[in-house]
Amino acid sequence: MALFVYDHGYRIQTPKESLFQPGGVNSLNRSRHSHRSADTEDRLHADGEKFVIPGPNSQAQQNTNTDSVSKAYTSLAEESSAETEAPKLTVSSVMVSPVHTINPTTPVSAAWKRMHSLEVSHLIVTEDDRPLGLLSKVDLLEAGSDSITPIKEIYSKQLIAATPETLIQDVAISFIENEINSMPVVDKEDKVVGIICRTDLLRLLVSGAHLESWV
Repeated sequence: MALFVYDHGYRIQTPKESLFQPGGVNSLNRSRHSHRSADTEDRLHADGEKFVIPGPNSQAQQNTNTDSVSKAYTSLAEESSAETEAPKLTVSSVMVSPVHTINPTTPVSAAWKRMHSLEVSHLIVTEDDRPLGLLSKVDLLEAGSDSITPIKEIYSKQLIAATPETLIQDVAISFIENEINSMPVVDKEDKVVGIICRTDLLRLLVSGAHLESWV
């Protein structure tokens, strides 16, 4: 999963799960249904008598049938694997870029006006294009939209970031597990190149574009 954790602007090696406790869902793995009658049937076949119709070349006929079935199965598997898989959707095809950023020394009141004028709910706090944190509308409302406090006192210092190559599926899972609404997108030099939000995934869901490639 190509997701990274940033703490005060620096990419850290600490596992994401230790800082962002999973929540929202108990498990994203499909549960396997148990079918006890199938176990019983298998046991009967394994332990019971095997009835073979006697006759000339019966063993040879059985081997021939087995070989035919094996060849047919192998041929079908090869044809299936030869089919071109649908390309996986990546963040680069959905993210918003260029992204709106803000300096950590900006007062809350100025940040509120900027967010309101841009009609966005999140701003990425940056310094030299490096992500320092994430500022949300909720942060501003809690601080008071007319406050002169610099946003460096209130924005989230730890964040999860994606890369343009990150799969949309991985981002969606992180949104659910970590109960977050947006994620900055960074390049190999840790420069912010975009942002992806829940609303972007919802638009993708509504459009129905290649959903089979990321669900």
